Amino acid sequence: MLALPGLVAAFLWGLAEATFFFIIPDVFLSFVAMLDWPSTWKHIVAALAGALLGGALLFHWAQADPEAAHAAIARVPFITPGMFAKVNSGLDTMGLLAVLTGSVSGVPYKLYAVEAPRVATQFAFLLATPPTRAVRFTLVWMIFGAAAGWLRKKYTLSTRKLAYIHGVVWIVSYAFYWGRIVYR
Repeated sequence: MLALPGLVAAFLWGLAEATFFFIIPDVFLSFVAMLDWPSTWKHIVAALAGALLGGALLFHWAQADPEAAHAAIARVPFITPGMFAKVNSGLDTMGLLAVLTGSVSGVPYKLYAVEAPRVATQFAFLLATPPTRAVRFTLVWMIFGAAAGWLRKKYTLSTRKLAYIHGVVWIVSYAFYWGRIVYR
């Protein structure tokens, strides 16, 4: 379906979101799952590779200049001081397992990448990255793929209508998520 351009988009989105972009690759991956469920795994791998590179870059920067890396990530839209507190508390109590819980709790991965150098080696952090990112990516793949299959079968929806539904789901999701952050 999306072939090489789709894989490149997934990689770049994974890289961008792992560093300074504030919209998760799940938006793209879920769209691929709705259109071509069987090939989504390739896009997940590409997004994981991008996230791994982004995590490596931020981790390395945070090792070299922790204050600058922290300050840069703190300027990303919708990042709050409370998120950093949650990340640091999690890393102190759970170690790198906190990265896994963060992946499904709404705390961006990029915060873990800049805070983890004080509790882990870069090798350990990068080893923990693929499974922690894959958990949410895989859940999104299964949910959106199953929903699209059911909607196509039950209501014979066109790809265009599925795209509208996809857009509405993510707009509502982000409105709720960002609203929760802003009004905390």
